[in-house]
Amino acid sequence: DSKDNCYVVDTRNNRIQKFTNEGRFLSNWGSKGIGENQFNMPWGITVDELGDVYVADWRNDRIQKFSADGDFLDQWTDFSRPCDIYVDADQVMYVAELGAFMSIVTIDGKLLARWDMPNDAGEGQGAHALWVDSHGDIYVNQNLEGHRLIKYLKSA
Repeated sequence: DSKDNCYVVDTRNNRIQKFTNEGRFLSNWGSKGIGENQFNMPWGITVDELGDVYVADWRNDRIQKFSADGDFLDQWTDFSRPCDIYVDADQVMYVAELGAFMSIVTIDGKLLARWDMPNDAGEGQGAHALWVDSHGDIYVNQNLEGHRLIKYLKSA
C-alpha cells in the first residue's frame, strides 16, 4: 500500500495479515465462513492505488473488497474459484479463475470481459496465477500439464 505495508493471505487460517515493510505485525482480519469478512481458503490478494485491498476468496467463489484497515467494503460473487488478482494502472482488475479461466472487471466489480480456457482441459484446470506487463500483455499460469504459461497480447 502507500505506506509500504505488506498484506499476506493466511489461507489455512482463513484470514488476512498486515505487516509493516520491516515485518512488524499490525493487524489481521477474517475467519472461516461465508459471510462478509469471512473466507473459505483465501488465495490471492492485491491493493489498488487508493489503498483498498482485494481478496480472492477461493472456495466461496468471490472477490471481497476491504479498506486498508480491514473494513469490509463490497464483494462480487460471479467467479469460479478465483486464485489471483491483478489491478493495473488504469484500475482494471484481472482475475484468474481455476474453475473457469479469466475475468476482467472494474474495481467496482463491473464485468468488462470474460473468456474460457484456450483448450478443453476440464474443470479445475483453469488459470492459477497472472500478471500484466507494462505493455498490457497478460501472462496466465494455467493449472495444466506441468503448469502451462500462456501470453495474451494486448490489441492496438
